[in-house]
Amino acid sequence: MLFQVFSGVMVPILAIVGAGYLLRRLTDFDLRPLSRVSLYLLSPALIFSSLVEARIAPGQTLRVVVFSVLLVGVMAGLTLAVGGALKFSRKTNTALMLCTMFNNTGNYGLPLALFAFGQRGFEGAILFFILQAIMAQTLGIYLASSGQSGWREGVATLFRTPQLYAVAAALALRAAGPEIVTRGEGIAADLYRGVSLMGDATIPLLLIILGAALARAEVDTSDTLAISVATVIRLFAAIPISYGLARLVGLDELSTKLAIVLGSMPTAVNVSLLALEFDLRPRLVSSVVIVSTALSLVTLTVLLGALGAGG
Repeated sequence: MLFQVFSGVMVPILAIVGAGYLLRRLTDFDLRPLSRVSLYLLSPALIFSSLVEARIAPGQTLRVVVFSVLLVGVMAGLTLAVGGALKFSRKTNTALMLCTMFNNTGNYGLPLALFAFGQRGFEGAILFFILQAIMAQTLGIYLASSGQSGWREGVATLFRTPQLYAVAAALALRAAGPEIVTRGEGIAADLYRGVSLMGDATIPLLLIILGAALARAEVDTSDTLAISVATVIRLFAAIPISYGLARLVGLDELSTKLAIVLGSMPTAVNVSLLALEFDLRPRLVSSVVIVSTALSLVTLTVLLGALGAGG
């Protein structure tokens, strides 16, 4: 069973991540243009087309929102408690909170959900991804700046990200009737097919970007305790926490499985960019990204097998 999960879910992901890793190691290309293409074109197209066609009940959507907010709060509280018990500095505690609160539901989580749970799972994962992105762009920036930038900068950054407008446009189209573009004919339907096609390119590019980002990251062996704490909380403690919160808010079976898996994803790559920008222990944060991502190949394979997914 575990071999089937690893082969059916992890191997396709590893193949594309590995290609991005090797390409950057061999050519040292600039990652910024690819990241901008993903941020400003492909990801918004994917979010828009996926939300337009998503089969998610409104009540379930609200439960996922509550779950996501609660998960971030519980992970923050647990990290603070452990960091306080171990007498970590305030700066280290804040860095570890970033590592445990914000996980890789985008580059890694979306393709994982697609391969493990199919199209329905992928549609559900889009919602988790959007919520994580919104919280990272607001609360994440506030934490990384140690409160110096305040909420205003985070909110301003959020309103500069095209994903937010893709969500708004998709919700407006769903309210008007998505069959106008999904089943109809004419220029609107033709434009939608173009946007949908652009969105289809997002998953492989996200994985290539993940591999390329890992190719230039290094593990800081001078702070193994802090790295271990963040990794254990992010990959292991998150599993029972996610399960308990999913049951608490009343998620359905598929959403519960998604919540458990996506809730225990490794630390988001973008967190290392925040740490670098605000000088918040960037080497420590990058190390957690690398270690948690590497170990997640094992933890997620076992978890998916236990959930009966991807087999």
